[in-house]
Amino acid sequence: MRLRAEQVAGHCQQGLLPIYLIFGDEAMLVEETADVLRQNIRQLGAEDRQVWHVEGRFNWSEIQFEEQTMSLFSSQRLLEIRLPSGSPGKDGGEALRAYAANPPVDTTLLIISGKIDSRSQKSKWFTELDKVGATIPIWPVDAANLPRWIIQRMQQRGLRASTATASLIAERVEGNLFAAAQEIDKLQLLCPNGDVDEQTVLASVADNARFESFGLIDAVMSGHTGKIPRMLGRLRAEGLDILSIFSAVTWSLHRSVDMAAQLDNGMRLEQVFAAQKPPIWEKNRPMMQTALSRHNYSQWLAFLPLMAQVDQAAKGSLKADPWLLLESLCMQVAGTTIIRSH
Repeated sequence: MRLRAEQVAGHCQQGLLPIYLIFGDEAMLVEETADVLRQNIRQLGAEDRQVWHVEGRFNWSEIQFEEQTMSLFSSQRLLEIRLPSGSPGKDGGEALRAYAANPPVDTTLLIISGKIDSRSQKSKWFTELDKVGATIPIWPVDAANLPRWIIQRMQQRGLRASTATASLIAERVEGNLFAAAQEIDKLQLLCPNGDVDEQTVLASVADNARFESFGLIDAVMSGHTGKIPRMLGRLRAEGLDILSIFSAVTWSLHRSVDMAAQLDNGMRLEQVFAAQKPPIWEKNRPMMQTALSRHNYSQWLAFLPLMAQVDQAAKGSLKADPWLLLESLCMQVAGTTIIRSH
């Protein structure tokens, strides 16, 4: 069955399906939807959570092995597959079809994927997952619809604002959904009565500038390697959740990988910038041009496994300091390789 992201919470109240596939290129909304499902699965007593990152020559038999053995030790379990490419490949497609044909009764399979194009949505593995479970597409919020999205999100958090105020937030965050969400969360603290006006928004954005994690992205893309360790150290000292910072990094890096792929396919730079959703803002184009010229497409792709390591360390499935891994990733994207003991 097909579900919209806003239907997931209500759907969970009626009982869970054995398989969920969340897909889209808006990373923050994908993760938020996945979190809603995880919370409901945990409420059913699922204490075991196994996570696989499908990259390169992934051995799909590992998932089949866990499927056969975990039932001996847990009454409920969550199997989570992260599929950033949006395609499981031939072996993966066959493995998912076999799983969908006979899903274990005590297991929920959650697949978190990048964008899956319309052709792939007609493939057998996708349609068979859709029959047994639920497929949940996450659509990007373009610049024209961002003010409306901001108003809806503010209402969900008990805030009230005019269209002009929402448009001001959209302008200040330059179309970035994650930055808009961060700003709304801060406004919850600044406006206990729920009323948000333009003056409060302007003061909030100005006050937040020093600690805004997207300032880190600007330093990375501009190649300002001297700033990166200091900025990460300050963000860490402020007690910010690394996953919130990392979400901003992944949003920008996935976007850069996409642009590098388009350049590799022969598109002109101006076409690439204009094709982004939202488009690259005029004042940021020189910075992004510098970043894209720093690495070729293959080098941009090589950052994806490093991003997976940061994610695993931040969530506890890899024994390493996620802050140091994030610093190493950012420094490499900025153009400098550093060697750390993790």
